[in-house]
Amino acid sequence: MEKYRVYLLVLLLLCIGFGSNAQIVPISTDDYKLMGYPLKMRYQKFETDTNYSQKLKRTSYIEDYELTFNENRKLIQRQHYIGENKDRYSVFTYDNISRYLLKEELFEANNKIVSTITHSYNYLGRLAEVVEVNYPASLGGANKVVFRQSYKWNEKGQLSQYTTFGDDASKQKTIEYFYGPQDSLIYTLTTYGFNKNVEKTTYKRNFAHYLIEMTIFRNDSQVRRETYDLNDKFQMVGKKVYNGKNKLTLTYNYTYDEHNYMLSEIAKDQKGNWAIEYYYKYEKDKFFNWTKKITYDGWEPKYIETRVFTYSDKEHFYDDLKDKDQKKVIKDTEKSPSTLQFQQETEARSK
Repeated sequence: MEKYRVYLLVLLLLCIGFGSNAQIVPISTDDYKLMGYPLKMRYQKFETDTNYSQKLKRTSYIEDYELTFNENRKLIQRQHYIGENKDRYSVFTYDNISRYLLKEELFEANNKIVSTITHSYNYLGRLAEVVEVNYPASLGGANKVVFRQSYKWNEKGQLSQYTTFGDDASKQKTIEYFYGPQDSLIYTLTTYGFNKNVEKTTYKRNFAHYLIEMTIFRNDSQVRRETYDLNDKFQMVGKKVYNGKNKLTLTYNYTYDEHNYMLSEIAKDQKGNWAIEYYYKYEKDKFFNWTKKITYDGWEPKYIETRVFTYSDKEHFYDDLKDKDQKKVIKDTEKSPSTLQFQQETEARSK
């Protein structure tokens, strides 16, 4: 569950300042950046050698799983695999009217329940509380609350306070959110239940309200600062990282393809030496969802990730995107000039 808590906190920062009814937990095809109407997606990752053959199969269930979506594009099951065998799986339950996530239940392969995560909302439909209950065998399967999150919102529908509680002090903390002009987040204050540290994170944005600088302070002393360079699509193409003494330590540069997938990630230290050099190559299907991703560390292939999709039998090629040339939805039997161009460019890059 820890991976998904981290994912939630990242999405939390992305969601604040926008509509409060936005679902924070990744449970839709939009959250996973998937196009079309996928019903299933099987994901696998393994290490590779210079011949692009499988070198070492990843054994963590986080890197071998299958997602199942319903016709509303909502995630209803996450099935984990270990060594090609079905392992733990999660089942998601939604409200029939609002379609908000109500419950996530985790089961062992033998269908024995492991944990339940419930979501509750206030009268305006804003997320109010998330509670995780475990059923450890050591307690005879008795329920035990191990983690709880609470959310408070201001009158504008912006997150004002996020608090976590747990069965140990390391899980206890409170984050307060403060907003400025144009309702943009300008800083947060974080306090902990296990020490007296106070962390302040400040944010600066450009004219379009996109983040261009973040600085972290601990007890009034700077510990890290980052600045971001954006292109005309507001993608981050550059990042600079400074230490507590405001000394530049790393400079990142990023490039993307026409479908917004990252192509390269390069970082240099303060002396200009290359610290990180990653390149990414993709194969895509007709919906431009990537089906194969190769990660290169320098010139050496390091990881291969695959995604196998099963799509719903919908009438249209896309239902949520309009073709820019023909100004209409593309049917399965049709291919517009722009579609053909995208596919030709994608095939050319994969060769």
